[in-house]
This record gives sequence, C-alpha cells and structure tokens, in this order.
Amino acid sequence: MSSLKIARRYAKSLLSSAVASGSVDTVSADMATVRAMADSSKELQAVLRSPVVTHELKKRIIDELFSSRVSPLTLSFLHLVVDKGRGDIWRDIADEVGAQVDTIRNIQRVDVTSATELSAAERERIEGALSTSLGRSVIATYATDASIIGGAVVRVGDQVHDGSLRHQLAVLGKTLTQA
Repeated sequence: MSSLKIARRYAKSLLSSAVASGSVDTVSADMATVRAMADSSKELQAVLRSPVVTHELKKRIIDELFSSRVSPLTLSFLHLVVDKGRGDIWRDIADEVGAQVDTIRNIQRVDVTSATELSAAERERIEGALSTSLGRSVIATYATDASIIGGAVVRVGDQVHDGSLRHQLAVLGKTLTQA
C-alpha cells in the first residue's frame, strides 16, 4: 500500500476522534505545529525516520517537544504513529489532516499565477468566480510569473486551468503550423 493511502487512513482516524470529541480545530492546529517543528529540524526528521532509534526513545522525544504544545489527543496519536513504525510518513499524515479538515469545512485551496500582481478587487473577483464554480469556499495563494505574458494560470488540486496569453499563443502557433 502506498504511503499516501496509509497517511490518509491515519489522518481519517485522527479526525474521526477529533470530530467525536469536538476538537477538530485544535487537532488541525496541533498537526500544523508538529509539521512546522519537524520541518525546521533535520535532527527530528532523522529521529522519526530512523529504524535504529527505539520507539520508546522516539516517544520520549515527542513528549519533550510536544507535550506542552499539542492536545493529549494529538500527543497520543503521535505515539500511535511511532508504535506502528510510521514515523517516516509524518509529513504525509500532517498534509492529509489539513486536506481532510478543508473537506470537512468545505474549503478548496487554489494557486493562482498571473503575469503581474493582482489588485484586491481582481483577487476578490477571481475567488468569487472560483467559489461559485466549485461550490466551495476558496482560499487562494497568489504568485506572479512574467513569462506567462498575461492572463492567469489556476491550479485546483490536480487540475490546471491555463488562461495565460503564453498558452493561447502556443495553441495559436500550433494551429497555424498544422494548417
């Protein structure tokens, strides 16, 4: 089974417990904290992945680092992940928790790349149109890339909607060469 499928199962299990206890927001914030701390520490990443470090030592390290920063539910979940020998997929689990919380909250995250910086009004219009077409609340991340010349490229999950002038010119060029 792929690590992504395993991570989804672990995330689903954690969120099921969080929903039952009414602590989805807390668990979501906890997992973001765990991800941020682990991402910033190469040593912690190495310890969590290492087959040489015992599970007991890993749990003691987790307790020292996280017991005052995360809820008891999240802390016991981290212990479970270590006990099951899944310290190597903590990043995938944290990502899946975030994705599943977005699903629970009916949120869709999108990336928008434009040739120039968009004004607040343009951003609001894009988010409104995307929210209407997707039937979900939208949280957009914006970037600029002058090479697209004009228009925008919108990434929604695995789908890319390329409305850039660069893409349109490429399609036109291909059409003209085939004619």
